[in-house]
Amino acid sequence: MSRYMEPVSNISDAWLSVLTAMNAEPGGTATNVMVTVEGPTGPDRRDVRDALNETLRARGQHEVGTVASTLFPAVFYSDPGFDWSPDLSQHTVDELDSAAESLYREYLEILPDLRRIPANRAGTYFSRMISWPGKTGVGVNQLEERIRYFRSARRNGQLTNNASDIAIAGDAELPPLEDFAAGIQEYAATDRRQRGFPCLVHIDLSAHDGVLALTAVYRHWHLITRAYGNMVGLARLQAFLAQQSGLRVGELVVVAGYANAERESYGGRAGVDALLSAAGPVDSESVAVSEGVA
Repeated sequence: MSRYMEPVSNISDAWLSVLTAMNAEPGGTATNVMVTVEGPTGPDRRDVRDALNETLRARGQHEVGTVASTLFPAVFYSDPGFDWSPDLSQHTVDELDSAAESLYREYLEILPDLRRIPANRAGTYFSRMISWPGKTGVGVNQLEERIRYFRSARRNGQLTNNASDIAIAGDAELPPLEDFAAGIQEYAATDRRQRGFPCLVHIDLSAHDGVLALTAVYRHWHLITRAYGNMVGLARLQAFLAQQSGLRVGELVVVAGYANAERESYGGRAGVDALLSAAGPVDSESVAVSEGVA
């Protein structure tokens, strides 16, 4: 059964709302679930994140920040503190480009070590974004291509376009950006693995009136172990792309083909309820603000 979560203003309340809804389902799961965060780069709620991190640590799972780094390793990005614009001097543009290039280079330098981890043998999410298909440091840099596309559109006075899918799913050989609604690819259509298959399959980028919206599609969304960190990482990726392209950050949307409250790993329905109780309820003002904007 499809489930639509009311848009909220921050990641914490988005996570609370979807986990609460899924835990209310008889089996703790649902199909075709949609979550919208209207202010993805705004502050989240420390009490919510702390409660989740405590639960994750107790079960030997990665904390929110570690999960987020699989989608955008912020530690390697030295934010220059300004956005790209067609009016910038070449020297200033070079400074912005250098920050992005350092991010790509430093991550690819550690990729051989990351791939020694069994789960990363086929590459990582971020390596597939910057060196498709992601198994080596030599491949298509999808982020660089998307930034170039958005900048070109801005120079031509275009503030609205469906510029890009970051390929997480699709053909291993990417067509030119002008030939498709480009995205970020994470696995090839020819990938027939039944296990170890990437949960994130597609990222769509759309600009409207100078605002960059990001939609991520998950085939299986693990709501306790991964979902919060996923949204934090996606928001950081969105902010990076917006800054490098001279756009403002818009909505972050996640569509999950199958969303799972993970009762089997976290003490059943009562265990998930205990986590939700520790994290606190959804902020009613967060939902109210969102409904007013919609």
